[in-house]
This record gives sequence, C-alpha cells and structure tokens, in this order.
Amino acid sequence: MLQWLKRKREPDPAPTPAVTSEAMEEGIVWRAGTRLPIPDWRQQTWPDEGDDAALHRQANGWAAAWLDATSAALPTGYGRVESPNFMLLSALAPRATTVLLDYLERSRKRVLATLRGIAADHGHGKTVVMVFGDEETYYQYIAHYGSESSQPEATSGGMFVDAGYGHFVFAQGPFETMEPVVVHELTHCLVRHLPIPAWLNEGLAVNTEHRFVPARPRYQPQELQYLMGRFWDASTIQEFWSGKSFLRPDDGQPLSYELAKLLVQLLDKDYELLARFCEAARYEDGGAAAAIEVLGVGLDELAAVVLGPGSWKAEPGTWADGTEKGQFRLA
Repeated sequence: MLQWLKRKREPDPAPTPAVTSEAMEEGIVWRAGTRLPIPDWRQQTWPDEGDDAALHRQANGWAAAWLDATSAALPTGYGRVESPNFMLLSALAPRATTVLLDYLERSRKRVLATLRGIAADHGHGKTVVMVFGDEETYYQYIAHYGSESSQPEATSGGMFVDAGYGHFVFAQGPFETMEPVVVHELTHCLVRHLPIPAWLNEGLAVNTEHRFVPARPRYQPQELQYLMGRFWDASTIQEFWSGKSFLRPDDGQPLSYELAKLLVQLLDKDYELLARFCEAARYEDGGAAAAIEVLGVGLDELAAVVLGPGSWKAEPGTWADGTEKGQFRLA
C-alpha cells in the first residue's frame, strides 16, 4: 500500500457512481445461459454514429446497468464506482478503490504518452474494469467469452475482453500484484483499434508493463536461451505467429511472451518504424506482409536475430480459423 500512496500528489475525490442505471437496464438484451449477466452487444440498438454525445451517454448508461446487474449477482460487497475515464466493479474497500482508480487514470496517461502514435482512446463510453474477489469467480467470468485461456490449466493473471464493450478483468490481490496487470491489460485496451497479431499485441503490453513496473526476470539469460532453443521449431513458430501459442497450458505460453517481448524490443530501437509497423500489421498473416513492406525484412529474418538460424517463416495458409487467427477477437 505504501508504494502506491507515495505517488500521490494531492488528495483524491471519493469515487461515486455517476450514472443512474435503472432506466438503462430495460434496453439491454442479455445473453442467455450465463452465470453472470452478460449483454448481447450485437443486439443493442445504438444512436446514429454522428452523435458522439449520445453515443457516450448510451454506452455509459448500458455499462452502468451491466455492472450494477453483475454486482447484484455477486456476493455482498461488490459495487460500481467511477472516475473521469473508468467504470470499476469491485469489492475493494473505499480507500483501496480510490487508490486503484487513481492508478488507472495515471497509467492511462502514461500508456498513451509512451505508445504515442500506437495507443489511442477510441470508442465511446468509459473503460470498464472488473476486479473479482477470487480466482474462481474470475475464471467463471472469462469462460463466458469462449477463450481457451479461460481454462484453469492455461494460467491467466488478467484478461482484456475484446468483445462488444471492450473491458478488462482480473482477480483481486495485493496492490503490487495488481499494478502490472493493470498496465498490461490497459495497453491491450488502448491498442484495441489496431488489428495487429497476438505476438505484437503481447509484446507491446509486456514491454510497457515492465517499463512501468520493473519485474524480476522469469528466466536467467542462459536458461532462457536453452529453453528457447529446445521449444521453438518449424511447427511451434507457426503457433507463435498465429497467436495460438499464447494459449498453451505448458512452457510454450511463457516462452511466447518472452519471444514477443524480445521481438518488440528489437523493433523499438526505431520507434517511428515500430509505429508504422503497428499501423500496417494484420493478425490474419501474423504481420508477415507488413514486415516486408515496412521493415524491409521477413518475419523469419526478425526471428533469426533472437532465435538464430532456423525455419521461422510465417505460413498463414496452414493456420486454422478461430483462435489461431487472433485470439483477441472473442465471441
């Protein structure tokens, strides 16, 4: 707690619910057969695209009704509070809630500044954040979105749900464990407008997370080199470029994050080039065409800098649909 409080420059206003949701709830179409209330966003009727103010009001009203309905379905203690850019559902104590909202607001500013020209706050409505009181409830919630990462054997510390009203969720814990999750998932949220491949998305999130919240390395350099050499081959690299390896329940998952981090660090040596690559890259081919067009090299050449010589070329024609072509686009 002290680590968070030292950063405060002035007292924070007490967070309070800003939207009355009762009138909005009647207009929501709810998905059937869910354990918790999940709106069917594809069935909602939105105002005209040109009326931004009306779109914001509608989005915030629906989000408030959604979180209030979720709060009512959860054990006692959950509630909805807001800050200028966030709508938070949690069972945190009032002071802890204020600290978390302050950290969300400051992290949003830092991510937008750090990833200038890449991150953007597009869309309508406040960013929704759900903090569940335990991992069991967290996994039950993300299972609604049909991601393989919602299975306990594929561990997940947090998740940005890119479905309908994009939002991110994680399980409650000590603040020092929630800090990196906030930055990581908020980065995903702020690059949502880009149809980039999973490895680029995760590489941006991991490097931004580590820039804000330095962490002890998972592997020692020699250990990582050994594990990388043993795991990556002509078959597993296709899982990496397609995004599927980030959902593996074995060592392939953390090694995917490590490889993504190292590749984005290579690109970040020329930030303007990285920004142009992010603008051009598409998840359908893992960014292969953009690599040739923007970087002037193939993805295989990029991977060889980290992994050494090997069969690293992306072969999108061999990938199946669904989670193999962008696991961030959920049902």
